[in-house]
Amino acid sequence: MYNGIGLTTPRGSGTNGYVMRNLSALRVHETAADRAAAWDVAPPKHREPDEAILEHERKRKVEVKCLELQLQLEDDGLDEAIIETRVDELRTSLNKDLASLAPSAKKLKPSDTHGIAAAKKAELDKMARALGTRSNYTEGDAFDREKQEENKMRRMIDREERERKREEDKSKWLEQKQKWEAEKRERDRLRRREEDRIRREKEETGRRRERMPPPPVPTFRDRPRDYRGERDRRSRSPRRERDIRRRRSPSRSPPPRRRSLSPVQSKRSRSPDRAGYRHSGSVTPPSRRSPPPMLPHRSRERSESPPRRGRERSESPRRGRDRSESPPRRRGWDRSRSPPLKDRDVSPPPRNGSDQDRGRNASRSPRPTGRGRSTSSDSSIPLPVTRLQILARGSSVIPLAVPRRYASNTVSELPTSPSTRYLKPIYDFSAHTQSSATKHTIALGDEYLLPVYARPPFVLSHGRGSWVWDADDRKFLDFSAGIAVNALGHADPGVSEVIQQQSSTLLHTSNVYYNEWAPKLAQLLVTLTNKEGGLGYTTGGTSPSSSAAKQGAKVFFANSGTEANEGALKIARKVGKDRWAAATGGKVDDPSCPKTRIVCFENSFHGRSMGALSVTSTEKYQMPFRPLIPGVSVGKLNDLECLHRLITDDTCAVIVEPIQGEGGASAATEEWLRALRKRCDETGTVLIFDEIQCGLYRSGNLWAHSAFPIDCHPDVITMAKPLANGYPIGAVLLRDTIASTMTPGTHGTTFGGSPTACAVGHHVLNRLSDRVFVTHMKETSAYMNNRLEVLPKWFPAILQPHVRGRGFIRGLGFNDVSHPGEVVRLARERGVFLLTAGKDAVRLVPSLNVKKEEVDIAMDVLEGCLSSLRG
Repeated sequence: MYNGIGLTTPRGSGTNGYVMRNLSALRVHETAADRAAAWDVAPPKHREPDEAILEHERKRKVEVKCLELQLQLEDDGLDEAIIETRVDELRTSLNKDLASLAPSAKKLKPSDTHGIAAAKKAELDKMARALGTRSNYTEGDAFDREKQEENKMRRMIDREERERKREEDKSKWLEQKQKWEAEKRERDRLRRREEDRIRREKEETGRRRERMPPPPVPTFRDRPRDYRGERDRRSRSPRRERDIRRRRSPSRSPPPRRRSLSPVQSKRSRSPDRAGYRHSGSVTPPSRRSPPPMLPHRSRERSESPPRRGRERSESPRRGRDRSESPPRRRGWDRSRSPPLKDRDVSPPPRNGSDQDRGRNASRSPRPTGRGRSTSSDSSIPLPVTRLQILARGSSVIPLAVPRRYASNTVSELPTSPSTRYLKPIYDFSAHTQSSATKHTIALGDEYLLPVYARPPFVLSHGRGSWVWDADDRKFLDFSAGIAVNALGHADPGVSEVIQQQSSTLLHTSNVYYNEWAPKLAQLLVTLTNKEGGLGYTTGGTSPSSSAAKQGAKVFFANSGTEANEGALKIARKVGKDRWAAATGGKVDDPSCPKTRIVCFENSFHGRSMGALSVTSTEKYQMPFRPLIPGVSVGKLNDLECLHRLITDDTCAVIVEPIQGEGGASAATEEWLRALRKRCDETGTVLIFDEIQCGLYRSGNLWAHSAFPIDCHPDVITMAKPLANGYPIGAVLLRDTIASTMTPGTHGTTFGGSPTACAVGHHVLNRLSDRVFVTHMKETSAYMNNRLEVLPKWFPAILQPHVRGRGFIRGLGFNDVSHPGEVVRLARERGVFLLTAGKDAVRLVPSLNVKKEEVDIAMDVLEGCLSSLRG
């Protein structure tokens, strides 16, 4: 019921309600004698006040006062904004203390029953407080013995309940306290153990430094300053001569001795722009500065002690490092004194051996030594020469030169012949070598699993880093990484922690609601693409392509790569219909729309669902499931002539892998991608890059096309495999111009974009995009490439002349199509997992954090397999 002042009240709660309800009692026709007799029998029952009605009445009075103020201000001619402000201030001040608006009992009318009851209750409460009784006392309770006994029993039960709860809380607190103390003791124990380990390592490092001979003195330090002779002096340019004279001026202090590189300089020396020098095999760096002092060969070890600081410097007045000290240690390991390949013990642990580095330390495999010179004492190793010996012999004595050490100079470490260490198998997978647990698991799988995979006869149990173990304690180096999935290796502690934390907080919600991590992961994908290039963004760009219009990108999350490709094809089909309708004036839902064709390429692999399988042009995958979706044309990768024939005005989508994974690790050329992009623009076709296997830093960049110009970039990118390091996730990244066609309900998924999947993906992508991680990955992948490049020269009758792929997605082509599967089997028997690719290639897709020592093991095993294959 509307009361006319902005308040809607329920019937019976307003003024009219008071009258109607209170007069309803008079409709019963009773005589005065009857009413008096009823009073004598029992007094009327106490009526409890209706607080909601009283509260509403007070609010109504507030609105009345606000309305009166509003009318008064309007009569004064004030502005509406001022009136509204003044009225709001009054309403706020009155609402703060509504109790003050309650009328006194003396001014109440007999019909105001609720107000009289409230006043009476307030008076009773006041009397109860004065007499020390409880405030909720009701008239007549003191004379009701049954109720008094009931109240007494209730109070006793409440007291027992409070005591019981107090005891429970106390026991819980004591239990929690004991738990905290146990955790504290465990943390202290681990801390003490770590401190002991660091102390022992420091002591061992100090002992090694004491045993290390001093470095030889470079010859140019003891020659006269003009040792170059008059001929060199005449050949100098005037500017160089002026700089030399300025450096030799007596007003300046003599130049300090060249010390070890600072961390910044060391990082610069390993920067990509000098990679050409580092891998060229040159001994002298392309620099005009004097070379650093020659360092002796040193055993391969990593220094854990901090650099020398002020105390050591204060003991010597010279600025340079004392020659009695051991030379400063660089990051990385010196391979120059490692034993030759045939002397290295880097094989995986033998079967049923007592392997101690399982579990937490599983990734710490025995460090294989490098491929440099032997440490045996021969004439090639210079003896330590002191400064006093040089001065005693004269300046003509020149110590033997030692090649400089560069952490990334892997060219000098390459072998000169194939490894013969793994000519024979290490493991036997025959049935009599299997344990009962392994046999039971295999039998169980054969009985209950759909037989769509041909698995080898062993059961993997656990892993760490790039290594995995089976149930029979056999150790394998995994260069398949779960088919290019485990970018951070097996059992990564960071990934495990994120999964545990998020799954214990919020595991799944569906896409009906927002969750915390899906927008964060989408933002990270877009910003990294903006920063590192791809999808029309230049490297470090701020907007796609060169247009001035501000454009962006959107992300759709799925559960796998197949789902991501299915979503991309659906979006492209809808964009094609929209563009056809805009060009012809037809309707989007017109079934006669011809712009529905799709183009794919030979040896591609885009998934196994019906839509993705239709654009996977491999006969063995398609044949059992035909007919597939119609309107699919197949071209050839890097074939420029077929593009105009394949892509027409009726084509809505072109899907291609910049580097084919399952198809043989073949890469698309920049020229071909540029022509493909141009043809798609001419026909209004959506270009999709399937980077499920080659994307997310596996090729060395964020995307396999990031290094290409923007005229080679796609409209849509699909991704999946390494995004969450094995947790199921897929994603579609598309330009805003493509995403604008999608509206609520046009596509969806139940599990895609779950909080747990996106939290893990955000963690993994943050670590993969770290500059230090990317630099290490590029150096290791370059080293693996150098090892692979020599294989076709050693085995020309077996291998094709060129190594396929980029970064950590590599393929070796074979002349005989039966050899790839045989090499994979031989490598597995020698403790390394490899993959086939297409009909004629072996694929290497290790974890992105693989180490150089592990690359050495895999390459040695591969060389042994090829040698065995050659016979």
